[in-house]
Amino acid sequence: MAMAVPSIARAQAAASAGASDVDLAALGLNPTAAPFDDKLNIYGFTELDYAAKHFSHPVPGAPDAKGFSAGDLNVYLSKNLTEKWRSLAEVSFLYIPNGGQNADGSTTITTVNDPTNFSRPITWGGVSIERAYAEYDVDEHLTIRAGRFLTPYGIWNTDHGSPAIIAPFRPYVIGDAYFPEHQTGVEFLGKTLVGEYRVGYHATITNGRSPVEATGDPDGKPAFGGRIELEAPWAGTLRLGLSGYLGRYTGVAAVGATAESYDERSYGGDAQWDHGGLRLQLEVIANSRVYPAGQRPLVFGRTAADGTRTGGYILGGYRFTYLWNVMPFYFYEDNHPSTQNGEQTARAHNMGFNFRPTDSVVLKAMFSAVSLHEDPFLGSIHIDLFTTQVAWVF
Repeated sequence: MAMAVPSIARAQAAASAGASDVDLAALGLNPTAAPFDDKLNIYGFTELDYAAKHFSHPVPGAPDAKGFSAGDLNVYLSKNLTEKWRSLAEVSFLYIPNGGQNADGSTTITTVNDPTNFSRPITWGGVSIERAYAEYDVDEHLTIRAGRFLTPYGIWNTDHGSPAIIAPFRPYVIGDAYFPEHQTGVEFLGKTLVGEYRVGYHATITNGRSPVEATGDPDGKPAFGGRIELEAPWAGTLRLGLSGYLGRYTGVAAVGATAESYDERSYGGDAQWDHGGLRLQLEVIANSRVYPAGQRPLVFGRTAADGTRTGGYILGGYRFTYLWNVMPFYFYEDNHPSTQNGEQTARAHNMGFNFRPTDSVVLKAMFSAVSLHEDPFLGSIHIDLFTTQVAWVF
């Protein structure tokens, strides 16, 4: 379900008599220089959530809670540079670090006095650059993309806007990043028709995963990834995909300390079937890590071990043509991190309703019954979660 983008007003730069010393055509801004749409498109999405959460027994640092929360404001900037060159940037404006929880359980507050407004208090947030790249169409079957991009795997990593996701939030296994969510480097992609079937592919060479992957590669070892996908007109539309990733993670350590490092492999398979108003989809993902000798960190007082994490979900829903195009849906998720490293196994039953009164607005309500097992300190925990969301594009 691709995020719908409504028609928007577009600003167009034009040369003026007083700006003859500026070569606008060289900057790609002269509206008379190219016979194609070279306007700068600006659009985006955001959301408002309400959640009520109840734990089966008290959890330090995670009390029962209910209230509203404003989602990030994601803004897209896209432009055709020439007939074959394009650019896309996605910037997420964040409310955090204000209200964010630190590792010691404390909460960050960013309120300061604004000297330009009689020292009245103001709260500031952060900025996250989700992606920024240029791409070039070599021919109809090959496009080369360079920059920072979302890892091409599964269904809801690249199409990650909240208006495009049926539930109020993505499944746990997607958010847990068994594949890197972002990568910086070069991507080769394309599609071709084989009879009535559409075959697509992606191949990536990047810095891999690290805390500083957008600006450098701490270990100097490139990571490799790929994806192949098939779309078939079988009783509607069936889409199948297989994805893989191979790289080394290297952290950033303090002076005199050893940075955490491990080799990782990720594999994923996904399927989506749309038939009229019916939607069925699933994703299954695995990630394995192997630590080189002498580079195993301590986790909960124990030396980290090699391990494999697995997880997945299956979702079903049906979109009706009445009651604001209501879609009742249900999805089950099962996530098995490597408990040797002190991580929890999570299972959840989620059921709810998705309404789409217009192409630009989505309303959601969902109840979740979540079970967390094998926590090294707290044992098993059950969480009841009720979430509503209004998400919109502009």
